[in-house]
Amino acid sequence: MSYVKLAIAAVLAIVIIGLVATVAIYRGNAISAQAEAKQAKADLKLAKDVNDANQATIGRMQAQADTSARLTADLARQLADANQVFIDNTAALHQLKDANADVSHFLALPVPADLRQLYDRSAAPGGR
Repeated sequence: MSYVKLAIAAVLAIVIIGLVATVAIYRGNAISAQAEAKQAKADLKLAKDVNDANQATIGRMQAQADTSARLTADLARQLADANQVFIDNTAALHQLKDANADVSHFLALPVPADLRQLYDRSAAPGGR
């Protein structure tokens, strides 16, 4: 009977050791899961912060693109207006040249050398 008691005690000890080991494993898993949940919350906060910063940057870039488009359209309009003024002035000059002999004679005169040098210098690269 003493072997039976020893066998029962051994089985009972093995069961207790097994239960203690199982509890230790579950406890370790619970601690690990808590740490992972905490890290996931921190990662989510970081991702939200980065997303907010990216959205703000996108908003600024869209506003800049809108401003650039508006300024480009204004510049194109001003250039078209300046071209039209140039075309009108050139047409008026040709009409005046054709209609007035004095103007035609004046425009046929040669340009003085000093004045030509001034214009040649300003048309050259790096000129005024």
